[in-house]
Amino acid sequence: MKAAKVLEDRRERNPVATIMLLSDGQDDRVQSNSNQRHEKSHVTSTTRFAHIEIPVHAFGFGKSGGYSHEPAEDAFAKCVGGLLSVVVQDLRIQLGFASGSAPAEICAVYSWNGRPTVLSSGSVRLGDLYAEEERELLVELRVPASAIGSHHVMSVRCLYKDPATQEVVYGRDQALLVPRPHAVARSSARNLFITTRALAEARRLVEHGNNFTSAHHLLASTRALLMQSENGGAEEYVRAVEAELGELHWRKQQEIEAASMVMQQQRMRRGGGEREAVVMTDENGEPLTPTSAWRAAERLAKMAMVKKSMNRVSDLHGFENARF
Repeated sequence: MKAAKVLEDRRERNPVATIMLLSDGQDDRVQSNSNQRHEKSHVTSTTRFAHIEIPVHAFGFGKSGGYSHEPAEDAFAKCVGGLLSVVVQDLRIQLGFASGSAPAEICAVYSWNGRPTVLSSGSVRLGDLYAEEERELLVELRVPASAIGSHHVMSVRCLYKDPATQEVVYGRDQALLVPRPHAVARSSARNLFITTRALAEARRLVEHGNNFTSAHHLLASTRALLMQSENGGAEEYVRAVEAELGELHWRKQQEIEAASMVMQQQRMRRGGGEREAVVMTDENGEPLTPTSAWRAAERLAKMAMVKKSMNRVSDLHGFENARF
């Protein structure tokens, strides 16, 4: 977050910015089973801050490998080179339906590239795009039963900033004909939709509600549903869900260990305070101050001297009438 704050403060002077996280690659333990769709991107883990649109790329170096599916050095070089090839800034896409189209409703828009996330339904903010970069969006529509079989035409419009002039460019409305259900491979589209929605919803449950139980139940149910698919192309989606289950389990273990460590530190802090209170109190149970501690030391010294004198007198008892 500190890096994001620095870049946010310098946003006017440096409009193109990114954060690169370099690690030893230990967090790549659940990425080895990623499906083929994840292999399209040279960076698997990409996150954007909603209010400033700064991408965060993670690279893993070392024997365990990185987050990317190619050598980390090559992925890192491509990412650095991409900073010099930003062609679109703060890209936004507005979705709707063209006039005369059959009635329908946009329920949600999902971003598939990298880590599926839930976007807003009407306006989608994608941030900066590099040269030849592609983004895949999955649009969920709700069609009334009376309009099934009718033609649905979506209206798509984009606006973005020109990196060179910083002027806002408004694109023209583009008509997009929604294919009818029978024109699409139903099993493939169904599996894609189920997987994308489950991954996005599971991450939302964990990130916003810390609800690991519901997220695990959702992913497990999705995996079982995909395995029942008659189409043989569901394996890649099953692997994606299994990878997410592995990461979810690891994150839950990290949460448990962190909570246990905090509780242990609190117990040690409380126990240390009690011991310290016993040591640092006088005979009356009052907290010691420098002055009271000095006085207590003087009293102890005087008592020791008196006791020593009394011991000497007792040692001479019986010799008072002695003759030498």
